[in-house]
Amino acid sequence: MRRIVALFYFLILLSSFSMQVFAEEKGSSKNFDYTNPEFKATVDMLYMEGHSNDDLANCDVKQLYYEEVADMFFIKGMSKKEILDYYLNAQGVHALNAPPEKGFNLTLWITPFLLILIISILLFFVIKKWKGNKNIIASQVSNSTDLEHDIYASIIDQERKKFY
Repeated sequence: MRRIVALFYFLILLSSFSMQVFAEEKGSSKNFDYTNPEFKATVDMLYMEGHSNDDLANCDVKQLYYEEVADMFFIKGMSKKEILDYYLNAQGVHALNAPPEKGFNLTLWITPFLLILIISILLFFVIKKWKGNKNIIASQVSNSTDLEHDIYASIIDQERKKFY
């Protein structure tokens, strides 16, 4: 009977020890400093499969990414560039929130601003041309209105002479 009780206590002690070790392992990832500026800058650059704007407390995917990056950053000692290169190699350009500014991506960054500049210049010259044409048309209209005024005045005078 003593052996059974001793075995029972030994199993309880062993199970509580294994639970404590498991809890420490699981809790060790929670001890990372997520407020570290360089860590935060690294994580903010990742797209996280569309979950980068989700709340960390509620999103399992974002929590997984934070734990992976924290493991690389704090435990393995990888730099920001090494972590980003790792994700670029694994997932391609889609791993980043913003594509890198080189190659074809540089064209994608510059094109909208270049189009806005070209359209602004074209609008400037078109408006300038319209203003120039407006002055010419205004002078023609003023000449024609003087002529019309004279014609109407002479018609009115003729009609008035008929009744006096």
